[in-house]
Amino acid sequence: MRYNTVTIGMRIIYLLLANLLFWQSLSAQTTIDPGAVVMDRQSAIFEQQEAEQLDQLKQQTRPFGYTLFDGGFSASETLGLNADYVVSPGDKVAIRIWGATTYDEVQTVDSQGNIFLPNVGPVQLGGVKNSRVNGTVKAAIARVYTNDVEVYTNLITAQSASVYVTGYVHKPGKYAGTPSSSVLNFIDQAGGIDSASGSFRKIEILRNSKTIATVDLYEFIRNGVIPDVVLKEGDAIVVKPLMQTVVVGGEAARPNRFEFNQDVVSGADVVDLASPAAGVTHVALSQVRNGESVFEYLPVAEFNERLLGDEDVVSFRSDVNERNISINIDGAFSGASAITVNKRATLKQVLDLIEVDPQLSAYERIYIKRRSIAARQKSAIENSLKRLESEYLTASSATDSESRIRVQEAELISAFVNKASQIEPQGTLVVVSDDGIADIVLQNDDTIFIPSRSPGVLVSGEVRLPRAFLWEDGNRAEEYISRAGGFSNNANRENILLVKQDGRVVDASGAAVEAGDELLVLPKAPTKNLQLAASITDVLYKIAVATSIAIAI
Repeated sequence: MRYNTVTIGMRIIYLLLANLLFWQSLSAQTTIDPGAVVMDRQSAIFEQQEAEQLDQLKQQTRPFGYTLFDGGFSASETLGLNADYVVSPGDKVAIRIWGATTYDEVQTVDSQGNIFLPNVGPVQLGGVKNSRVNGTVKAAIARVYTNDVEVYTNLITAQSASVYVTGYVHKPGKYAGTPSSSVLNFIDQAGGIDSASGSFRKIEILRNSKTIATVDLYEFIRNGVIPDVVLKEGDAIVVKPLMQTVVVGGEAARPNRFEFNQDVVSGADVVDLASPAAGVTHVALSQVRNGESVFEYLPVAEFNERLLGDEDVVSFRSDVNERNISINIDGAFSGASAITVNKRATLKQVLDLIEVDPQLSAYERIYIKRRSIAARQKSAIENSLKRLESEYLTASSATDSESRIRVQEAELISAFVNKASQIEPQGTLVVVSDDGIADIVLQNDDTIFIPSRSPGVLVSGEVRLPRAFLWEDGNRAEEYISRAGGFSNNANRENILLVKQDGRVVDASGAAVEAGDELLVLPKAPTKNLQLAASITDVLYKIAVATSIAIAI
């Protein structure tokens, strides 16, 4: 079955229009706020301008390392007789000996890797680095002529190596060099990497159709590191396809298109490569998600945690006076999970931007999670825990038996305090009332939570069989608790909360249970001390309200 999706704002309007007299009365007293209209228009213009600038940035930005292959490596090619060159059959070595004996010839390394010296015999040079040739020959001669002998050697020619360069280069083909010629030299001869489709980060060297090394040119550009590979005749250098990229502009030391060789790319990865300026505070981010363009304007700290996709565009900004805020969307909805709006935007204005499926989303029961409220809830819980610790530490005992009980209670309460102190409140802000949804001004990093439409009632906490049951009209809390096996031995039967889908937490006694609600049975305090019991119950209640969780004692 296929459902139409509409914005939450439109659905809410449909519901409120059902009470025609109410809205007629409201219409007579309410006028359109021209300031809000101007704000929306300015915000839309701002986002359109930013999106156009980022699109232009995407077209103009060049790949990181694009100047690497401009002919410099092929023009500076040497004979490959560097110190690390490894001697192989066919190489020619000039040998001069003077002193106790004399000798001046050019020797060719034979198929077994040897040269032959008169009165000395074969000397193994195959596999020896160029830097060690002179010492190897001198050591061999010294075994025969122990005194007054000097040796000078010079590797004058080396075997050539023809290597295939293929993949995403401008001129694939077979190119000549020496075994010690750099991979960069061969790619340069092939016209360099096709920056529109070739990878700078995944270049494979094949020998007999097997990969013997992989080259990441970012490591060479940034750190001067490149694999030390001695190439052989018939080897192939294959430039693989371009991987995930992110375009970077704005206030960055390296405004380029960066390629990433990992599956998951975060904002922090981009910051590491792009090196934004010291004064950068915000990031303009353009993405394409599900075929739609999404623009966000967010602080650098938040950008560092953001996961990025292929061809995202990033522009670093120094923005002391923040113009926009980021709003998160969670729950049952369609579209982006975060949007950027003007910092004076209201809840209803944002709701008009969110699409929902009315048969899957309980859009009329939304609530907001706000960090400042979560911080206050956390502070209230911590203060209650401090009072609880103070009370049980100062509680007196009249008898030895009572004292032993106090010690056991102290251990139990200490464990409870430790567990409760780790609770992280949600910071729920209830915005739904009998008059509809309050049109409050949103704050940066608010999360609008849209519950899923549920046919059940969840029973949790101190019951024997915590589980969900199908909702039946008219059933009270006691009936659902009975279906869950009744109260556990640790249940506080006088402290049962009803958590509504819109974020409200109310006393379950006498309250109507609706589909999607949760019944939360809190535990009783494990002490006979009335003051301690009251303090523990207070903490349990605050935690349940802040988290919709009944923690065990």
